[in-house]
Amino acid sequence: MTSHPQGLRGLVVDVAQQPLAGLAVHLAESASNEPFSPDLLQQQRHVFAPLASTTTALDGTFAIGLPIAQDKVYEVYVVSPAHAAARIGGLRLVTMQWHDLGAITMVPGATLRGRVTVAGRSDIPVPQALVTVEIGSAFADAALRGLPGSTPGLMTTTAADGSYELQHVPSRGVVQVAAVAPGFARVLRSDIQLQRDEPTVVDFGLPPGLTLGGSVTDSSGAPVRDARIEAWPQKAAGHALIGRSDARGNFVVAGLVDGPYRVRVQASGFETWQQLDVPAGRTDLLCALTARSRASVRVTTPAGVVVRDYHLTVRRYFPEHGGKIGALADVPDQQIRLDGFTDRAEVRDLPPGNLVCEVEANGFAKTLSPPIDNNGKAGAPLPREHVVEIVLTVGGTLHGVVVDEAGQPLAGASITTMTDGALPDSPLQQMLAGTMPERITSVRTATRADGSFTLRALALADYQLLAEHPEGCRTIVRAIRIPTATEQQLPPIRLPRGAQVQGRITRGGAAIVGQAKVVLSTATADSSRDALRIEATTGPDGSYSLPRRVPPGNYELRAAVLGTTEPEAQIFQQLLQLQRSSTTVSIAPGQTLVQRDLDLPTER
Repeated sequence: MTSHPQGLRGLVVDVAQQPLAGLAVHLAESASNEPFSPDLLQQQRHVFAPLASTTTALDGTFAIGLPIAQDKVYEVYVVSPAHAAARIGGLRLVTMQWHDLGAITMVPGATLRGRVTVAGRSDIPVPQALVTVEIGSAFADAALRGLPGSTPGLMTTTAADGSYELQHVPSRGVVQVAAVAPGFARVLRSDIQLQRDEPTVVDFGLPPGLTLGGSVTDSSGAPVRDARIEAWPQKAAGHALIGRSDARGNFVVAGLVDGPYRVRVQASGFETWQQLDVPAGRTDLLCALTARSRASVRVTTPAGVVVRDYHLTVRRYFPEHGGKIGALADVPDQQIRLDGFTDRAEVRDLPPGNLVCEVEANGFAKTLSPPIDNNGKAGAPLPREHVVEIVLTVGGTLHGVVVDEAGQPLAGASITTMTDGALPDSPLQQMLAGTMPERITSVRTATRADGSFTLRALALADYQLLAEHPEGCRTIVRAIRIPTATEQQLPPIRLPRGAQVQGRITRGGAAIVGQAKVVLSTATADSSRDALRIEATTGPDGSYSLPRRVPPGNYELRAAVLGTTEPEAQIFQQLLQLQRSSTTVSIAPGQTLVQRDLDLPTER
């Protein structure tokens, strides 16, 4: 039994409802927390490695938790050498609560078998061919492959006679199966329908593989080592075949079939090189890479003193969108510590485009450099050497006070800075939170005993403030401009009292087993930025309490059961439950508590 204050409990049984002991149980973050990660998932197995692991007890029970409950979505995996791996998704951890997932039934899964032979010669086997199964999305496959140990039913190699068999493939429906071997081209079979009651037979005839060879150099002809060469088939959809350049810049990519390929070459410090219609079998492909630009950066105080210790980040800059900034993953952040012999830091590998340098130093607000135009153009071809001068700002200061609806000061209210126009209740913005950089200074403070607060060293930008207190409704103050390093006194921020909304969720009159998501949202199709949306997760007894108070008005309350197996297949069922369970909740002025229960429709 884990000692963590929050987590998930469950019982693992077989199809006869007998407990299964000693099975591995893993808790991992859901890939839905990382909306821009599919490419990363294809390359890095460890991205969604488990956060915690345990094994089932003699009676089949397990308990798995974390020391801190974050606002993220989690998944539980149960792995067995004699069953298909089970995946339970859409889970949340609630602070100081343990949720019961109920019984998780392990099933044998599907069996996949066949032979791998030379194309056109079924009498000539291909031994040691690698056969892999892709059971679902890139997210699901990457998560399964990231589990410790070997997950059954995902890959195997052929025997001497070319035969193979995969048991307990964790899928009920359509999968993709691929086979590849040294000296042969990779073959992918799509739309393979798996059945649990009988084995599925998939044979492969591997054609001889062609190679693609050449060399990678810089613009002066010097070899570039460890460049990544990708060959993508142009005539049919397929995966890239990968190669690497050696110390002399030479490379060979094996496993191609006859036809044209799109070749992409990537190497640190160089622009991506790409060429279309490269025929398989070519051995003299020359890939001459262009070096990236550099910048020499000097940072000073308003008094002209050189700053030698600061954090430096390069951002994308969008002048056509009012000067917004964006992430630039291929230029790493730097912690600059200059000695007494130089006043400048060097930034390498600048990609083409409009860029800015972002500097954070103690005693100053976050400061952006003037825009850097690194677009190749006539008279100024790439690469280029940029000289960047940055004068730090002390930033702006905001003073304010938070009061209740009677005008009395509220001590301990939370004040959070946000980019002006942000929608904190928007599910999309919540999903993207933290993935896009902001020009503002993100900071949170609490009001003093007299309800007052002060925010200092704020970057020069447009802000809104989010004010929250357990005894009042969330309030947003928008359109706060800080164009210069000055101080501003804001009008009092008034938090209405509102009501606490709570209740119990059942299904078919019975208590919910596991978790249910409860959603309260503005009743009308209000597209204004003041539309409200609050989510909660039920406790072990099906009860819920919204995490913050709700102002007077009319709202819709909905619920759906979480924690289902095969999460992608169940999303439509959950959407249907949300739609069918919708009911109206009205909060009158002066009302402080609303009790509203929901009974979800049973499956039909």
